[in-house]
Amino acid sequence: MRVVVREAFKAYINMQPEDFTPGQKLKGDIAVRLLRSGAAVDPDDDAARDLAATLHDGQEQEERGGKQRETEPPPPPPGSRGPGDSPEDPEPSQPSAPAHDASVKDLLAWIGEDQDRAKELLELEQAKDQPRSTLVKQLQKIAEPGQ
Repeated sequence: MRVVVREAFKAYINMQPEDFTPGQKLKGDIAVRLLRSGAAVDPDDDAARDLAATLHDGQEQEERGGKQRETEPPPPPPGSRGPGDSPEDPEPSQPSAPAHDASVKDLLAWIGEDQDRAKELLELEQAKDQPRSTLVKQLQKIAEPGQ
């Protein structure tokens, strides 16, 4: 894919500022990135023209009211049931447990205020060779409130 710079501008490429001059020809990933970002570039081959037309169509759609294009419906959110899913599937409102070695933040988010979950995880954490003291303290507060 190729594009030609229409007017001078500066852009960050790979976290480095780069100056672009009118008439400069670019190809490959940088051409795609600049075209998609709306930079002052013009398509220089069929692939770039196709991409520009697709981007232009999407922009017109947004300007006319922001309605989604009628192609395919968006995928369902994780954990939700789709048509034909069996009712034996786990309850969608119950998030799956994170891995035992997940971050303290993720584990506490999963536990919430659930004393049973906190007790279960507290036992697992204390059984480790090196339990995380901050996690143990917070789990104790949830599992045994008022102590």
